[in-house]
Amino acid sequence: MSLSRNKIKTVSAILAVFLSGLSLAACSSNSGSSPAAGDGGKKGSPVTLKIELFDRGNTPPGAPPLTESWFVKYIQEKFGDPNNIKVEFVTVPRTEEVPKLNVLMAANEAPDLIFTYSDPAVQNWVKQGGLTDLGDLINQHGPNLKKYLGDQLLSYGVINGKQYTIPAKRIIIASSTPIIRKDWLDKLGMQPPKTTDEFYATLKAFKEKDPGGTGGKVIPYGIRYNNNLDPLVRTFWKKMTEEEYYSLPDWQKPGNKDAYRFLNKLYNEGLISPDFALDKDGKKFQADLVNGQIGFAITNTNEPVYQAYYSTLQKNVPSATLLPVDPFTNYEGKHVKAIYHPLSAHLMVPKSSKRAVEVIKFLDWMSDYKVIFDLQNGTEGVTYKKGDDGIPVFTDTDEAKKVMYNYLDYSMLINGKDMGDPEKTLKANAADPKYKDFTMDSIKVGDKDGQLPARFNRPIEAQIKYNQTLSDKGVEITVKTITAKPADFDKLYDDLVAEYMKIGGKEVMDEQLKAYQEMKKK
Repeated sequence: MSLSRNKIKTVSAILAVFLSGLSLAACSSNSGSSPAAGDGGKKGSPVTLKIELFDRGNTPPGAPPLTESWFVKYIQEKFGDPNNIKVEFVTVPRTEEVPKLNVLMAANEAPDLIFTYSDPAVQNWVKQGGLTDLGDLINQHGPNLKKYLGDQLLSYGVINGKQYTIPAKRIIIASSTPIIRKDWLDKLGMQPPKTTDEFYATLKAFKEKDPGGTGGKVIPYGIRYNNNLDPLVRTFWKKMTEEEYYSLPDWQKPGNKDAYRFLNKLYNEGLISPDFALDKDGKKFQADLVNGQIGFAITNTNEPVYQAYYSTLQKNVPSATLLPVDPFTNYEGKHVKAIYHPLSAHLMVPKSSKRAVEVIKFLDWMSDYKVIFDLQNGTEGVTYKKGDDGIPVFTDTDEAKKVMYNYLDYSMLINGKDMGDPEKTLKANAADPKYKDFTMDSIKVGDKDGQLPARFNRPIEAQIKYNQTLSDKGVEITVKTITAKPADFDKLYDDLVAEYMKIGGKEVMDEQLKAYQEMKKK
């Protein structure tokens, strides 16, 4: 079954996704703005506005800390100083984002502006009374913000009738893209794989012939603990009804077991990263990739460019070239894969914060295209130059890289580069001239035959209740079934999935089925 994005209803409530939040121990009853909030400190000393910032653990040598970057100074100068606000960024490890935020939220010590991609975490914080209703504040202080996001996108942040989150705008909906070492293919005289069978043959050739000359360290297919297996696994799914797509957990979708049996085969033949189960922060995967030991991987769309994997790889292995590929085919011959919903992260103000007004003013300031341009490109002549078409082109210098690493995290209202014009926006997202073709192909591949996740018009309470437990069990199933002895696979998979259903999976499935049937009646 192939679901087009047009078949997904626009809804205000959020379906739970992979990660969840822990329960909040205690949420302050303070309102989002105090009597002093909103004056920006103009009548006295500056007020401090604390903003969450991802720490991805990839700061280049010689670059300033994330909290002292060019972007932090720009925000302070252009927004903070005129409003008598001291802007302070609080870093949160990307790989531990939700657990870290849960601890901060429970202790009423979270930054004034927080954000997450985890719908269950949002639902849990709403349920615990931990978030500020931002509806009136947006109407009063966010005219540019409302115009930039639009009513439809803002509606995705309305839960139980209140605007608890501000949904960030996702510019590129492609989610993940398979990549392969083209120079390895060329050395072996092989074409890029176009089917799952060809993919397997390619991995075998990488393993047996070691075209990268790694001295036996070759990893044909690189994966990580928190890995992206979707484009492979999804293509094993068999035909199903829309009701099944909405209600069944992935573990029980027809064909899912076959996908993991295939991954088990790859692992036991030495074609997958041998120690992926220990690579919880993904740093081993990154190191293997940039050191030229991985032949194939699945990353977030264009991640090799914006996380500098590609440039670092070519610095270490000058002959290396990466190529986006689409090798996995389903029963219809389609290259199905998950794509993103137009909403990206959820931006929120904890109930304990006294700076809700300042948060809205900050996001309203960021909604100006001049500000967006600067936050996403840096300084002309240093980090970029303008092409003949007016599209900024990044400069390929060490100085620029020390400024632009993780640059998109500072404009958290937008996921991707936004030029305010669809054609210019697409070109801008491929602004690095050295990797322009790679980026364009990466987006094209990541979007092809894309399927949106199921969404419901109300919270799935069982998902909120069991999400962390089921997420942990899901990781256990992945690791144990992939690494099991082939003879043990079938029973192990069945037993683990049965446990998954017993500890909450069935309740989630039943509630999702009921929610789906309710939607279809309307």
